[in-house]
Amino acid sequence: MTFPFLTPLAFLLGLLALPILVLYMLKMRRREVSVSSVLLWQRLLRDREANAPWQKLKRNLLLILQLLLLAALMFALARPFLTVPAVARGAVIVLLDASASMSAGDVAPSRFAAAQAQVRELANGLSADGLLTVILVGRQPVVLASATRDTAAALAAVDAARPEQGAVDWEAAFALAAGAARGGTPGETTTVILSDGGLPEGLPALPGQVRFVPIGASEALGRENVGIDAFSLRATASGPELFVRVTNFGVEPQRAIVTITTGEQLVVSELVEVAPGQSASVTLDDLEDVPAAFQAQLTAPGADGGAPDAFALDDSAWAVYQPLAAGRTLVLTPGNVFLEQMLASLPGVQAFRAAPGAPLPTDPFDLYVSDSISETVAPAGAELLIVNPISTTLFTVGDVFTNTRLTRVAADDPLTRFLDWDQVSVLQARRVAVPAWARVLVDSEGGPLVFAGETGGRRVAVLTFRLQDSDLPLQLAFPVLMSNLMTYLAPAQAFSAPDGLRPGETLLIRPAGGDGAIGIDDPIGQRFQAPATEAGVLFADTDVLGLYTVVSTQRVVGQFAVNLFDAGESTITPATQLTIGQASLAATPADETGQLELWPWLAAAAFLLLLIEWYVYHRGSVPPRRVPRAGASS
Repeated sequence: MTFPFLTPLAFLLGLLALPILVLYMLKMRRREVSVSSVLLWQRLLRDREANAPWQKLKRNLLLILQLLLLAALMFALARPFLTVPAVARGAVIVLLDASASMSAGDVAPSRFAAAQAQVRELANGLSADGLLTVILVGRQPVVLASATRDTAAALAAVDAARPEQGAVDWEAAFALAAGAARGGTPGETTTVILSDGGLPEGLPALPGQVRFVPIGASEALGRENVGIDAFSLRATASGPELFVRVTNFGVEPQRAIVTITTGEQLVVSELVEVAPGQSASVTLDDLEDVPAAFQAQLTAPGADGGAPDAFALDDSAWAVYQPLAAGRTLVLTPGNVFLEQMLASLPGVQAFRAAPGAPLPTDPFDLYVSDSISETVAPAGAELLIVNPISTTLFTVGDVFTNTRLTRVAADDPLTRFLDWDQVSVLQARRVAVPAWARVLVDSEGGPLVFAGETGGRRVAVLTFRLQDSDLPLQLAFPVLMSNLMTYLAPAQAFSAPDGLRPGETLLIRPAGGDGAIGIDDPIGQRFQAPATEAGVLFADTDVLGLYTVVSTQRVVGQFAVNLFDAGESTITPATQLTIGQASLAATPADETGQLELWPWLAAAAFLLLLIEWYVYHRGSVPPRRVPRAGASS
C-alpha cells in the first residue's frame, strides 16, 4: 500500500496527546484570593471540589496550542510529500531543439509542438523562486527567455517559435547554456535538453545537472523514413543528365514513387524499392539542352498517393539546369600574342579577334577589348577593357611617362586579390587623368598603371601601358590580374550553384554592369533585396527549402535550389542517450515524477506554535494586582 508519507510510523507520536490531556484533567487550579470575611469561605469549598483528581475537561488555549504543536511535529517526522514533475526544478535552462527533424509528425501535431508542450510543463512546475531560461537551438541559437520568473512571457515566446528546415548549431547553443548556468550556483542549475537526438560529438560538459528528454515516438512511425538525399543535373556531350538518389534511413524495407516534373510537365514517375540503409537511383539522359528547373517528389504507393512517412522535408528536392556558357569577347588589336593567348586560356571566355578599323560584327558580345587603338569602338553600355589607350572620350590621355616605379596597390579590392606587383617592371605608360568614376588599382610615381570603374551603365578597366613594354606577361601577376578583371567585366555566370545549396549556406551573386540592385525571391514569395556592388552580393537567407529566383534591375538572372540533403536530419529515430563531455547521458522520461517533501514547512509551523504557546503562557502568569486592605491609607 502506498502512503503519502515517507515515515508513516511517526504517527505513533500522536499517542502523546493522551498524557497531555490527562495532565490537564488532573491539574490543580488554585489562586490566591483576598476575602474580607470568613463568610466567603464557601467559595473556597467550591475550589476544593474543583481540585478533585478527575474533572471535566474545559476549553483551554494552552491545551489547543500544545496539541497543534504535537501534530505539527508528528507530521514533520512522518515526512509527507507531494508528487511533482522530476525533470527539473529550481533554476532551469531549456535547450529547445529546432532542427529539421523536429518537424516530423510521428507525434501529433509534430515533435516540435510536443517539445513546446514539455516546456510549458516545466514552466508550470517551477517553484515561486524558480528561474526559467529558454534557448532555441537553431542555425543561430536565440535566447527566448533569460533567467525570468515571468513564465507567461517566456511561454509566449516559446509558442511563437518554429522549427527550421536544416541543421542547427549545437556548439553555439551549449556556449549560451554554459554562460547562463555560470550566472548562478552550478549545483542549483539544471539544463534540460529537449531533442530527438542527432547532437554532434565532442560537445563540452555543462555546469550543474543535465537532463535529456527525448522527443518523438519510439514505435515504427518514429523510426521509418525514406528520403531524397541527392538530386543533380550535369551537362554532358549528349546533353544534360539528371540523377536522383533515394535512401532508406529506417529499419524496414520501403517502397516509394519518385515523380520528376519541370513546371507543369511530367518527366518521369517510377516506383523504387529500398532496403534498410540502402539507396536506389533514377537517371535520365534524354533531356533538352535548355535552362530549366526540376522538382523530384516522393509519394507512397497506392490510390491516395500521400506522404510515404512522417518526415516530409526530405520527400521533395529541386535542381536547376543552366547550360554551360562562355563570355563572348571581341578583341580589337593590331596584334598582341600575350593578350590573345591569355584570353583564350581563361575558363568561361570565348575570344574573337577583329582588326582595328574593320566593321564591328552584328552579333552582341559580353566584352570588348581595345588594345593600342586611337578610338574606343563599342556599342553603348558594353563592358570595356582598354589596353594602352591612345585617345578616348571616356577620359583624357596625355603623353608617355617613364617613372613607373610602383607606389601603391589598392588593398582589400576584389580586383587586386592575390595580386603581387612587386616583381613587375614597366618601361613606360600613358599619362591618364583618372576620371571621378574610376578607382586606381595599381599606381606609380608618374601616374596610374591600372584603374577601373563604372560609368554610363558599363564597366571599364584600363591598363595604361603596352604589354610589350613590360614584363607583366612573364609574371604570375598577369593571369591573376586578367582573371580578376574578366570576373569583374564579363563573368560567365552571375552565380554558381550547380548542386544547389544546403539551408544556411551562402551564395555570391555577381551583378552585371548597370545593375543597381539584386533581388532574390524565396520559395514562399518573400523578396530580399540588396544594392549591387562590384564585390558582389552575398546572400545568406537560405533557410527555406525550394527554388529561389535572382532578379536584377534589368533582367531575371537565374534560379538556384536549396535542399535538405542531410542524413543526420533524415535519420529521425529518437535517441535514447547522449554523450555530453565524457559522460553518457541517459534519457529522462517526460512524465517522470518526483517527491517534494513538506517537512521543512511543518517544522517551521511547529516552531511558530512553540513561540505562541510560550507567549500565551507567560502572559497568563503575570502576578495579580494586590488589592489594598479596607481602611488602609493610600
